[in-house]
This record gives sequence, C-alpha cells and structure tokens, in this order.
Amino acid sequence: MKVKREDLFKASVALLIAAGESPEGAAFVAETFCKADARGITTHGSYLINPIFKRVRAGQLTLPTKAALVVDTAAVAVVDGGDGLGPVAGKFAADEAIARAKQFGVSLVLIRNTNSVGSLAYYTEMIAREGMIALMSSNAAPSMAPFGGVEAFTGTNPIAIAMYTGRDLLFSADMATSVVARGKIRQSARRGLEIPGDWALDEHGNPTTDPNEALKGTLLPMGGPKGSAIALAVDILSGMVAGAKHAPDVKSFHDLDGPTGVGASLAAIDISKFMPLEDYKFEMDAYISRLKGMKKAGAASDIYLPGEIEHNKEVESMQSGILLDDDAVKALNQLLESIESPVQLTPLG
Repeated sequence: MKVKREDLFKASVALLIAAGESPEGAAFVAETFCKADARGITTHGSYLINPIFKRVRAGQLTLPTKAALVVDTAAVAVVDGGDGLGPVAGKFAADEAIARAKQFGVSLVLIRNTNSVGSLAYYTEMIAREGMIALMSSNAAPSMAPFGGVEAFTGTNPIAIAMYTGRDLLFSADMATSVVARGKIRQSARRGLEIPGDWALDEHGNPTTDPNEALKGTLLPMGGPKGSAIALAVDILSGMVAGAKHAPDVKSFHDLDGPTGVGASLAAIDISKFMPLEDYKFEMDAYISRLKGMKKAGAASDIYLPGEIEHNKEVESMQSGILLDDDAVKALNQLLESIESPVQLTPLG
C-alpha cells in the first residue's frame, strides 16, 4: 500500500523515541528511513524498526545513541558510535567530514562500534550538496565468499560516491560489492519468491534460486574477483583501520548475538580548494549534457546519471505516496499499538 511520507515519518519518530532514542536522533534516523523507502530501497528503510525493537528488548542496542570522537587530528577523525543507531553515528561523521574538508580541502573520518548506517547515499549526498565529492564504505556481517571460496568471509560491504553538480540532481552511486544486497534475498524469502541463479550459493557451494538456502550459504561478489577485491579493501579500511570488527567477526543486526561492531569510512573533498566552484559547475553542466546526448542503445529512453532513477522515484513518492509492503505496514502498526501511540499508518487515497 501507499502511505503519506509525513505519516511514515511521524510513526517512525514515535517508535524510535519509544525504543529509547533521543527526539533529535529519532528524527534524523526516521528521515533516512523515509528517504530510503521513498526511493524504493525498503531494505534500508522503516522495515529496520522491528529489528531495532528486538535488539533493544534483548539488551543488545545502547540507546539513546551517544556518538563521540575518539581520534581528533586535523583532517582525520575516528567516531565511536557507542553501539547505538548507525545513522546517528553516520550523521556525526558526515558533519565532521564536511567541517574538516572545508578547513583542509580533504578529510577522512572513520566510524567504529556502530550498527548498520543504512543507505550510504544519504551521507555522501549530504556532503556533496556542500560543493564537495564524498566517498563512503561500510563493512557488514559475513555473507559473501571471497572469489573462489564457498564460505562467507566479508559482508556485502557497500561503497558510495556522490558529486556536487550545481543541480538538485546529484551524481550519486551507492552499491553493494556483492551481485545483490543481502536484504533483497531476505525480502524474497519473506515474499516466498525465487531469486536469480547467479546471486548466491547454498551451504554446499552450489548455485541456488531458493532464498532460504541462499541465506544459509553465501552471496557472490559482483564482477567475480573485482567485487571480491573491493569488498576486502572496504573491510580493511572501514573495519580494521577504524578499530571496528572485521571479516567474520562482524555480527548481523538481525541476529541477537551481541554487538555487531560495524565500521565505516567517510572521505570528503572540497572542490573549491582545487578549482573555482563556478568553473566546476560549468564543466559539469557540459559533461552531463554530452552524456545525455549520446546515442542510445536499443529501446533505452535515456542515459541516466548515477542516482537519477532513485531521485526520480523519490520525487514521485513525495507526490503520490511511499509504497510499502502490506506486511511491513501491518508490523509497524502493531508496534505503534504496543506503545499506545495515536499514530497509525493508513492507505493513501
């Protein structure tokens, strides 16, 4: 069903505050969830509120989130996420990265002792809108085998890059280093759907179309050895160097097996320190125009800038409502009833 963005935001804030988060932290986390849902990336949206409640009830999430600097040296910083909500630590790190890049031209901020930060594009786009280029990566619980292996060693370990364009539409790429995000396999399992045969291996190392068997086995890296190499590099930078857990030691947010220990890295580059921003905007306009003007393949209607499809989906959702699974809405309404909230999600229209 479709729901109003405002209703989803209010419901998410109410639930996150009830879980123990501060009003300010709850509002920011709810904003990231709504943006992900509006873009159709529901695996990183309000669906995560139920796992949050489960971890809180099991005493395996520390709320309200108290992120703090543990390394503070010129252009470099490390943020400890306090085993709280990842988006709160992510915003703390993004704000630090922006401030340091404005002073030094570049910055690198690492995060440790946190949980899933959600969609990385949220933070890279925050930074890009400041006239910058941003790169971010995060490790995750083991779900993907290195190229040639059959045992999960790294997570899907996403990477993202966003660039200022001088337009509302940014250059924004955000992707897992696996063929597909693990959340999509969980989603297929919940819906009782098969998955493509090149997404994952079962626990015996055989290709599978059964999402439940895939969850017992391992995801496959995108581009074979290329995706495998990037995933390992992300794990080393965002995990090992950040002082976070890494490789198979990272825990899943969906399993009540102790702190996840997730790590992340966030780099920012202030374009104006390298060239006048107006010159950059002129060059970027010309670049995008040339890209859009290229001969199109087959039935392609457009050549999209990275992130453009998601941007268009978000604009559409703001106008016509955010599409969520009926079961997801039901689960959120049940949580709202359990906290005796007057807020309820109802179908739009």
